Amino acid sequence: MNRLNPAILFAFVLGFLVPNRVHADNPAQDFQRFVALWAGDYDNLSQAKAQAAIGLPEKERNPATLLFIRKVDLPSFGPEVFYAEWQDARMPGKVTRQRIYGFEVDAVEKKLRLNLHIWPADKPDFVTQTSGAYLDPAKLSGVTPADMAGLKGCDVFFESDGDGFSGAMKRGACAFPAPNGTPIYSWSQMKITATQFSYLDGWFNLDCAPFQRFTKEWFVFEKKR
Repeated sequence: MNRLNPAILFAFVLGFLVPNRVHADNPAQDFQRFVALWAGDYDNLSQAKAQAAIGLPEKERNPATLLFIRKVDLPSFGPEVFYAEWQDARMPGKVTRQRIYGFEVDAVEKKLRLNLHIWPADKPDFVTQTSGAYLDPAKLSGVTPADMAGLKGCDVFFESDGDGFSGAMKRGACAFPAPNGTPIYSWSQMKITATQFSYLDGWFNLDCAPFQRFTKEWFVFEKKR
C-alpha cells in the first residue's frame, strides 16, 4: 500500500481546521461575490418564534421584523449602492429603520468596506417621503450623503469567511454623545451569506463598558427571495 505523503495529509487536514478566508490579502477578488449576496427579501420570523417558544421575556427578544434590501442607482454614494428598509412584521408598512449601504474595496485596510449612511432622526418628513423605496426607487431621487445623519467612522469592514463574509466597525470609531450627553460609540458586527444576514448592534462607553445594546442577541434574518 502506498503511503500518503505527510505534507499532503497535513494540508488536507488543515483545510478542514482553518476557516476558509479566500483572497484574504486581495479582497478585490471577492468584491463581486460580496456585493451579489445582499439584495433580497428577509425576515427573522423563525428567530422570533424560537425566542417566544423558549419563554424568553418579550423585552429580551428581537422583534419580528421584515427587511428589504435593493440595489439602487445613487451615484453620489458610490458605484455599488443598496437601500435597506426594516418593517415591523406585525404591522407591515410600518418602517422601523432605513439605511443606505455603499460598498467598496478599501485598499489600505485590505478589506471590503460597507459605507454606512443613517437616516436623520430629526427629519420625520424625510422618513415618510422615502419609506417604501424598495418598491419605488424614485422616492430616493435626488438623495445625497448630505441628507444623511453624517456620522463619521461608522463603516463596517468585512473579510471573506467560509461561504460568506463577516465584518465589524472599528471599536471607538463611530463616536457621538448619547441623549444624556455621555460620550459613547456605536459598534456593529455583521455576517452575510447567500441565505442569511445577521448583525449585533450596541452602544458602549469609551472605556468599552456596555451603555445600551440595541439587539439583545444577534438579529438573524433569513433570505426568502
